Amino acid sequence: MNKIGLASVAAVVLSGSALAGNTDREALLSNVIDGGEARMLGTFSRASLDAMRGVAAKASPFYSTNWTSDSNGASYTVGNISSSVAGAQGQGGWYTFSTGTTGNNTALSNYKISAGRPAGHPGGATGQGLQITGSSTNSGSRFMYTDLSAQWAARNAGDDIFWAEYTQFCSSASSTSANRAGSLVFDTSGTKFITGMAVDMGTVGTSTSQRSIYGYANYQPTGGALGNYRFKLSDATLTSGGTSPRAVSGGWTVFMTSYNKTTGEVNFFYSVDSGTTFLGFFVPGAHAGSDVLDFNYYTTNGGTTNTSGVTVNYGNLAVYATPAPGAAALVGLAGLLARRRRV
Repeated sequence: MNKIGLASVAAVVLSGSALAGNTDREALLSNVIDGGEARMLGTFSRASLDAMRGVAAKASPFYSTNWTSDSNGASYTVGNISSSVAGAQGQGGWYTFSTGTTGNNTALSNYKISAGRPAGHPGGATGQGLQITGSSTNSGSRFMYTDLSAQWAARNAGDDIFWAEYTQFCSSASSTSANRAGSLVFDTSGTKFITGMAVDMGTVGTSTSQRSIYGYANYQPTGGALGNYRFKLSDATLTSGGTSPRAVSGGWTVFMTSYNKTTGEVNFFYSVDSGTTFLGFFVPGAHAGSDVLDFNYYTTNGGTTNTSGVTVNYGNLAVYATPAPGAAALVGLAGLLARRRRV
C-alpha cells in the first residue's frame, strides 16, 4: 500500500473537509430515505473474508488507530478530542462538530479518549478507546471525522475497493434514548454516502428497536428517487431459518463495510461472535466512480422525541483499499453470489 506523509494529509484535510459542510452533514442524515431490507449475501468466516479481500492488502491499512496511536504517527491522550465542537481539529487530526445549543450539545466531553474500553473487545485488545456521547435533546447530532482523500488518492493502482472495519460496544441496559450511532463515509462532493453502518442505541420513538443495525448507501431503486438510503440489516429473515441478530447486548459488535468504485456496489458485514463469523449484505449502489472524502463517527436523533443521550464506545479502526477478489476467492464465492437477488 502506498504511504504518504502526515504533512500531506494535513494539507488535504483543510481543503477536503470544507467540501462537506458541517451543517450539510446533519441535513443529509435528516433526509435519508428508508430502503427497507438490504439483500443478503450469506454467512462468511473471517478466513473467507480475508481470502476475498487479500491478506496482504488487509494487513496494510492506509489509516488505522487503536486510540493510543495511529498510522499517521499521532499519539492520543486521555481526555477531550478537541477544544471546540464547532468543526475544530483535535487529537490525531480528527474534527469534532455538534449541532444544537441546548442540553449537553456543546460539551467538549461529548468526544473523548477513555482510559479503558469496556471488557471483551475482539482479539483481547485493551487500553484506550473512543467515546462519543449523543444528544439528550430532540435535536443535536455529533460528527467526528478524519479526512482520507489523500490516502485514497495515493492507493495502489487497481485497488478500487474501499474497506472500513471497526468495533462498537452496546450496553445491556434498556434505554429509551433516540440516539442512533455508527459510521458514515462521504464522497468528495460531500453529498453522497459512500457507505456507512449504524445501531439504534435505545428505543427510538415508540418502537422497540434497541441494537437494530442499518447500512447506508447512495442508491436508486427502479423507478424511484436517487438519494442516500438506509437499509435494515438486523431482524432480516435468514435462508437457514430465524432472523439476523441485532448488535451484541453488553458487548462488542464487529462492523465491516466496502464500496466498489468500479461498480458502485456496497457490502455490509457484521459479527456478533467477536469476528469469527460475519453476516453479509449488499446494495447495488448508484455512485460508481465516486472517490472517498472522509470517515465519520456520528450520533443523531433525526428530530425524534428524546430526553437522554447514550455514551457510545468504539474500539480499533482500520481503513484500506483492495483490488477485486482474486480468482481463488471468486471460485469459493461463485455459488453464493450467483444466488443474490436484485434490489
